[in-house]
Amino acid sequence: MGVTKGNIRLKKPQDVRRLLARVINELMREEPTSIERARVIATLSNSIIKAMEVGELDERMKEIEKRLEVEGL
Repeated sequence: MGVTKGNIRLKKPQDVRRLLARVINELMREEPTSIERARVIATLSNSIIKAMEVGELDERMKEIEKRLEVEGL
């Protein structure tokens, strides 16, 4: 697999999403396609969806906190 090896920093949901996307892309390039690989891709895809949801919620929370600070609450 061509995914870069070494220390990977996963501090934000976006970092996890990028890493999972890279892994999925590598798995998609391999031939021949197998049921097991398809299952792994499906599992990773679900993980990406969760990371995206968490990232979106994080952004919304930051915006709410920012507004509350401006309003002095």
